[in-house]
Amino acid sequence: MSVHRAPIGRFSKMILVYMLALLATAFFAFPIFWMVTASLKSDQSITAYPPVWVFAPSLQNYVKLVEELGIVKMFINSAVIVGLSTCLAMVCGTLAAYALARFDIRNKQLIAFEVLSIRMLPPIVSVVPMFILARWLGVFDTYWLLIAAYALSGLPFVVWVMRVFIQDIPQSIEEAALIDGCSRLEAFWRVMLPLLLPGLAATMVIVFMFAWNEFLLASMLTSNAAKTLPVIAANTLNAKSIAWGMASAAGVIMSLPVVVLVLLMQRYLVRGLTLGAVRG
Repeated sequence: MSVHRAPIGRFSKMILVYMLALLATAFFAFPIFWMVTASLKSDQSITAYPPVWVFAPSLQNYVKLVEELGIVKMFINSAVIVGLSTCLAMVCGTLAAYALARFDIRNKQLIAFEVLSIRMLPPIVSVVPMFILARWLGVFDTYWLLIAAYALSGLPFVVWVMRVFIQDIPQSIEEAALIDGCSRLEAFWRVMLPLLLPGLAATMVIVFMFAWNEFLLASMLTSNAAKTLPVIAANTLNAKSIAWGMASAAGVIMSLPVVVLVLLMQRYLVRGLTLGAVRG
């Protein structure tokens, strides 16, 4: 009888695991489902009680975002600013991480900690000096100001995470390339960079998400020309009422680039996030 009970026990555990996984998936997916469906409803249908589950979908909220708030321009602003700042942070941060991981630099642990300490600084502390400096330099409400601010904000994270990835790669691989005649730059480009792709992908996605969702700097350092999506999405909320439909539509639009980026990088993400958790 024990022979027959063992497969039944394993089958029951498997069913339980799948049920728990489905419940967890439903729990985390429901807010996304609610946001997408709310973006296709009128405000009356969103706030109706009992909730309206069967309705005729409408793109009215998206049309309002385009016509009333000019979200297309803000989307382009966000794409340009976040894209360039992410690339700048990744290039500079990866090179700095390589230097800290491979070169014999005096007090490099202290330097690494000082870089990380910049990340510990609350953004609200630096936004006022940045505002004054931007006014003085004449770059207030420009792409370049936000690109520099976002790149500097993401740089410490890139340096620390990529430093761990580089340290996880045996130095003997790079030394073999140097013995074969490669320069230091060629060894990094041809040998190290392909091995770092999972870490680069995981780090880039996280830095992109932080910059894409950033609100404080974008709201304080812009007025019109360089406004980004989080700032314009906040305009759907005011003291008297909340345009739930437009807010949900703005949330859907803001989520799409991140979803697309994760799908494009998914082949590297799992391995990259796992390698990043090996050492602190």
